[in-house]
Amino acid sequence: MLKINLLIATIIGLCLTNINTAFGVIIGVGERNTPDASETIAPSNKNAVASFEEGVNLYEQGDLKGSEAAFRKAIELQPNFAKAYIGLGNALDDQGKATEAIASYKKAISLEPQESEAYFNLGLTLARLDKLSEAITQYQKAVSLDPKYVKARYNLGNALYTQGKLTEAIAQYIETIRLEPNYAPPYARLGNALYDQGKKQEAIAQYKKAITLEPKYAAAHYYLASALHAQGQITEAIAQYTEAIRLEPTNPAGYNGLGNALEIQGKIEEAIAQYKKAISLNPKYVSAHYDLASALYEQDKLTEAQSQYTETIRLDPKYVQAYNALGNVLDDQGKPTEAIAQYKKAISLDPKNAYAYYNLAVTLGREQQLDDAIVALKKARELFQTQGNSKMLERVDQLFQKINIRQVN
Repeated sequence: MLKINLLIATIIGLCLTNINTAFGVIIGVGERNTPDASETIAPSNKNAVASFEEGVNLYEQGDLKGSEAAFRKAIELQPNFAKAYIGLGNALDDQGKATEAIASYKKAISLEPQESEAYFNLGLTLARLDKLSEAITQYQKAVSLDPKYVKARYNLGNALYTQGKLTEAIAQYIETIRLEPNYAPPYARLGNALYDQGKKQEAIAQYKKAITLEPKYAAAHYYLASALHAQGQITEAIAQYTEAIRLEPTNPAGYNGLGNALEIQGKIEEAIAQYKKAISLNPKYVSAHYDLASALYEQDKLTEAQSQYTETIRLDPKYVQAYNALGNVLDDQGKPTEAIAQYKKAISLDPKNAYAYYNLAVTLGREQQLDDAIVALKKARELFQTQGNSKMLERVDQLFQKINIRQVN
C-alpha cells in the first residue's frame, strides 16, 4: 500500500507559506528618517548644529560609531536638542544597542512630544524586537501627528499585517499608495494581504503594478512567481523566479521557489540543483533541506534523503512533515520500528495529521500489528472525512479491506 509523502502538496504549500517572508531584506521595516537640524535649532546654536550635521553625514556614510559620537557632542552642547536624540537613537539601534536607542527616542519625545519622527523611529526599533503591539502604538501616534507621513503608514501596515490584521493593514497600504502612488513597496505588500484573503487575481495585479513602477524590485517578482505558482501557472512562475534570482542572486528563496516549480514539471535533477544552491547560500534554510530531501526520496536516494530530513528536523524540531517523510524513508529501508516512531512523533506534534496516521497504519499492518493498525486507520479516516479528502478516503477503505482479510485468515 502506497505511503503518502505529500511531495507536490508540500511544494505548493511552502510556496504560499514563504511568500511574505522570503525576501525579508526587501520588505523590512523601512528607512529611518534623517533629522533636519534647521527645523528646531536656532542659529545661535551653530556648534551644536555643526556636530549634528556631522553626525548625519557620518551616519549616511555608515560610520555608526563616529555618528554616535557626533550626536552625543551635539547633545552635550545643547541638552534639549530633540533631533540629536533621534539621530543618536538611529546610530545606537544600527549598532545593535536597542535598549539605549529606545531610551534616546523616548528622551526626544519628552523634549518635543509633537515630534512624529521620534515616534516613528521608536516604532521601527520595537518592531525589530518583535514588540509589534508597542510598535503599532508608536506608528499610530506618528500618523496622528502627521497624517501624510508615508513611511509611518507603510510600516504601520506591515506591523498590522504581521499580526494577521489584514483588513487594517490593507487600509494603511491603500492610504500609503494614495499619498505616494509611485512608491512600489506598498503595492507588493498590499498584494500579500489580498492574497492571504484569497483574492489571488487582485494580488497578482498589485504585484504587477509594483514591478511596473520598479522593474528591479526582486521581492515583487518573487511574490508574483509564488502567486502564479499556486495558480498552477508554472511556466510563468519559473520566469518570475528566474528574474528574482537575476536581480538578487544571493537570496536563497528564489532558488528554492524555482526548484519547487521545476519539480512540478518533473525536472527533478534541475530542482535538486536549485535546492542545493539555496542551501549553499543559507545552510539553515529549513524548507530547502526538506524540499531537497523530498526530491532525493523521489529518486529513491534513501540515504541522502534521510540525511536531509534529519537535518530539517535538527534545524526545526517541530517540522511535522519531516518526521512523517523520514518515517517513509526508514520504512523503505526496512526499518519499520524506527519508522513507526517517526510517525508517532509527527502525530504527537500534530494530532490532526491524517497522513501520519495513514502511514502509521500502513506500516503497522505490514508488521501484523493489526489491532493498532485499525485504530490508526480509523483516526485517519475520521480526519480525511472532516477534510473532505475523497481520494484518501478511498485509499483508507482499500487498506481496511486488506487488513480485514488478514484478520480473517
